[in-house]
Amino acid sequence: MGQNVVAVSIDKVQTFLYYVLQAYIQENQANSGTLREIVNSSHLISEQFFQDIGIKGDGGEFSGHINNQLLVCSGMCIFTTSLEKELITEKLDRLFIKYYENYNGQLLVKFDTFEKELSTNSDKLKAIKESKERLRQKECLNYIIERNQDLLFQFCDVSKKNKLASSNVSIKKYSDFAFDINSLFSQEESSNENHFRIAVIKADLDGMGSLFEQIDEYRIYKEISHLLNNYISLDYLHKKIQAYKEVEQGFKLYPLYMAGDDIFFAISAAHLMTGVKLCKEILRKLNSEINKLNKLYSTNIQQLSMSIGIDFTFNREPIRYYYERVQSQVEKAKNYSSNIKKDIANYVKISINDNVFRDYDKCKSQWDYFRDDVAILKGAMKAGFATHHFLYGLLRKIELIIDSNDIKFSNTVLYHLLPEHLEGNNEKLRDYELLMIYTLLKKLLVEKESCSNGKNAEFKKNKNKGPEKKLSFELKQRKELIRYVRLLLLFSRITNDDISSPRIDKKKIRSTLFNKTMRYIYNESMFLSLKDKSLKEDIGEFRKNFAVFTCYEAPKRSSVQIYRTLQISRSMFYRFKNTYENKIEIAANMIHSVNARSKGEIKTLENQKKVEKKAPPVLFFDIEKFLYDAHHTNLWTDDYIDTLIIFYRLKELSIRYKVITSSNKK
Repeated sequence: MGQNVVAVSIDKVQTFLYYVLQAYIQENQANSGTLREIVNSSHLISEQFFQDIGIKGDGGEFSGHINNQLLVCSGMCIFTTSLEKELITEKLDRLFIKYYENYNGQLLVKFDTFEKELSTNSDKLKAIKESKERLRQKECLNYIIERNQDLLFQFCDVSKKNKLASSNVSIKKYSDFAFDINSLFSQEESSNENHFRIAVIKADLDGMGSLFEQIDEYRIYKEISHLLNNYISLDYLHKKIQAYKEVEQGFKLYPLYMAGDDIFFAISAAHLMTGVKLCKEILRKLNSEINKLNKLYSTNIQQLSMSIGIDFTFNREPIRYYYERVQSQVEKAKNYSSNIKKDIANYVKISINDNVFRDYDKCKSQWDYFRDDVAILKGAMKAGFATHHFLYGLLRKIELIIDSNDIKFSNTVLYHLLPEHLEGNNEKLRDYELLMIYTLLKKLLVEKESCSNGKNAEFKKNKNKGPEKKLSFELKQRKELIRYVRLLLLFSRITNDDISSPRIDKKKIRSTLFNKTMRYIYNESMFLSLKDKSLKEDIGEFRKNFAVFTCYEAPKRSSVQIYRTLQISRSMFYRFKNTYENKIEIAANMIHSVNARSKGEIKTLENQKKVEKKAPPVLFFDIEKFLYDAHHTNLWTDDYIDTLIIFYRLKELSIRYKVITSSNKK
């Protein structure tokens, strides 16, 4: 004959904290609860819940009648009993009514009972899995509702008394937690203790369902449940905070929820990086213990991963607002597609302001690069760079033209990103400006298609550094850029912890800011993006009037790639914009006035430079050809002139940058 298996859980445990804090808010007209409510709520779904059932103590419904505890974890327990089924159901009904009435209908105790033979550990594991499946079925809740319909469908007075506030649970052992959200205030970060920025962090372990599904041994199942109870708990979180405070005396954390597979807390915005680090260390500890179990039991339980959502708010904002927002960020992290292999250790996805970053062990991750970008941002601000003006100015411009054509959008972005301090004497300001520009351009890089067809022979593939990348201004990259600018603007208002000085990679700056940008303008803005306006051959001929990609042999290098251009000043380009309409001839004469050498003279100079192994001279300006091409293609427009302004300016600045970097080597 089988035994009666009883499964009991508190439904939607995550929402319990929300109810607890809201009850405190309504009672005290405050915006957040206190540590006492948090500790008591945690106590309720663990200790008190188990006491009420009879798992612990001697005053619960099933005290003295529990034969075997199959599973005990946060908000759930599964056990066997010899009681008759009718008596079991009566006790479970009383438990349901107690929680429903005490917590104003916000907590529903779900339960089920069934008979099963439990002679082996395999039988016990099957009983646990069957219990969880039964509790998930809608028939389970329908059965409970039917049995308690008189209670559920009657009008009741809602108790205003906070049951948790009267609990006798001591909070002294959690003295290193902040007492409430307002206690996160630090004079170093804000001058107004009534209004300061905080970061709310919520982390969920991914794939817990599939993890337990793959376990086929009862003892391992219990061990994993035990790990979660130990390390996703207020006790372990408090232990970590104590260790952190020994290193960072100003570090403060206010726990919101810590149970099951969920971590939820608030910290001062300045300690965001430390808060994420804390979540990662908890994941790393869990995976370390799982690895020990794999060795002990010769099994292959998969590594856990984590999704983290982050929201910035102010200390006075009601929890119902930032709870929904941070949960939305968690969902974005969970849904973020990735081609990362499953065997990557301690894989984390972090979502802030709809920007998702990956993080994992052994190699530099997206999160590491983001930390570098924040370091660059902070360094630029300290160096005197007008960071907020720079970022907000870009955001204001590109948000208005998000749906414009590629040329107009790329011109707007690239013109704004032209360095202004490269020709100045302030080396620190110059370097940080270049780093800020590089940080933004990275968001526009995509993997380049294969270049093996020979048509793009100037693009050399670097086999040692992975796929080569190029600039793209497709809608996806535009949106990513806008999101990232907003994120950096947010961080520009926050004093951050754990920020180190960035390393300046001059090769990457040159490659991205100058080489890739000029390559994009030459191939896209001055050619492919115009294919709908004229024939490709005509577009290419028109481009030849202003820029030609070529190579020359240098004394110490086999080949140097350059763009040959005309001699046109910035002021002349701006004059073109005021005179181009129906006055192409005026522009042609202006260009010819400073590019008056004949074709023969240019050819002679070309031969001379070739012998000397120096860069070829400026292009020959064929005024008749330019006039024909301009009238024939109708490409001489404001947008094209803007493109030339950016291209020519980048060429000037690239030469300046080469001089600076060369002199620094000496």
